[in-house]
This record gives sequence, C-alpha cells and structure tokens, in this order.
Amino acid sequence: MSHWHLVSLFGESAYLLPCAVFLALWLYWRGAPGSARHWVVAFAAAALLVLASKLAFLGWGIGSAALNFTGFSGHAMMAASVLPVLLYLAVPAAWRRLGWLAAGAGVGLALLVGVSRLALHAHSVSEVAGGLAVGLCVSVPFILRRTTPHGPLAMVLTSVVLATALVMPMTGTVGASHALIQQLAMLLSGRDRTFQRGEWAMHWQAPAYAGRDARVCCRSC
Repeated sequence: MSHWHLVSLFGESAYLLPCAVFLALWLYWRGAPGSARHWVVAFAAAALLVLASKLAFLGWGIGSAALNFTGFSGHAMMAASVLPVLLYLAVPAAWRRLGWLAAGAGVGLALLVGVSRLALHAHSVSEVAGGLAVGLCVSVPFILRRTTPHGPLAMVLTSVVLATALVMPMTGTVGASHALIQQLAMLLSGRDRTFQRGEWAMHWQAPAYAGRDARVCCRSC
C-alpha cells in the first residue's frame, strides 16, 4: 500500500461513518441533545448532498465537463466533517487554544486526504474542493457552538480505535460504499451500467469537449 493510499483511508466512510454515529450518540448521552441534533442534521445533509451528486452523474450523466465534475468527493467530505470535530472534542474545554490547534490539525489532515485523492487520480480538483467545502460547512459551525461538551477520554479512545482500524486489513469494507452507490444508481436510472468520467448525457458541456466522442472514457472516479 502506498503512502497516498494510507492517507486516503482517513476519509474512508467505512471508518468515519461509525465515528459520526458515535459522536451523535455520545452527545445525547452527555445530555446535549441540541448539539446532537445539530450534528445529525448537518452531517446527514452533507452526506445526502454528496450522494445525490454521485447518483446524478452515475445514473444520468449529470455533471460538468467544464469543471470535470462528476460528484463531490466523499472522502474529502467525510474527513473535513468528522476529523476536526473528533480532535477538537478530544481536548478539555478549559484548554481552548489547544482545542483550536487540534481542530486545525483535523482540517489539515482533511486537506491531506483531498491531496491524496488527487494523487491517486480518483477525483478532479473541483470534486475535492467541493467535498472539502461541504465537509467544513458541517465541522466549523459545530465547533463554534459554545454549549458542546468535550470528552477527552471518549474522543481519544475513538481516535485510537480509528487509527488501529486504519492499519488492519479491511479490504472487504474499503471501497464498498462506492460499489453500493453504483448499484443504487443503476437501479434508480434503469441502466445496465453507470456513466463514466468523460461521458456526459447533458448538452451544456464546455466547447473543448464538444468534438469528442461521448463513448471515450477517462478514469472513473
């Protein structure tokens, strides 16, 4: 496994989705239902936006040839939404400056995940930038809440579990979410295969792509 593949795992939904669920349940348990609802609504909205953008392209070829956009990067969104919050809440509330530094480290790690998706040719710049922006729209407002409880022990243990899972072989779960999205796109659209990067069903693509044969594909996302 290359170092970019390892970095990319920090945005893998198979690892971060359980972390997002844990955060919601932990907040309810700590008696902060308002923070829990904020987290659930914001994270669910971001996840649905990413899912909708992927389904639109895979099932119906709706995207942007000009921006080389086939859907928001799920890895970038997951990393930018979960990692800053997880690290921020791992610092005691009294250590506010250290908490901001921890949140900044989470943002930096999310950016690195985005770079890894570019290095692996899994996404375009527009897809990564969009995914990071959507994720930060979840994490930043949540971190700015004054009433969110901190849980150093719980968050550190969660981070340790996450780090341990990253180095364990889980080939059966890594990448499974994309396969499920492909199957869902074919089911909803009634097609026997998904659209691939370079295939555009819409007619508003940039002139540079207009003369290309629509059957010619680039790497899939």
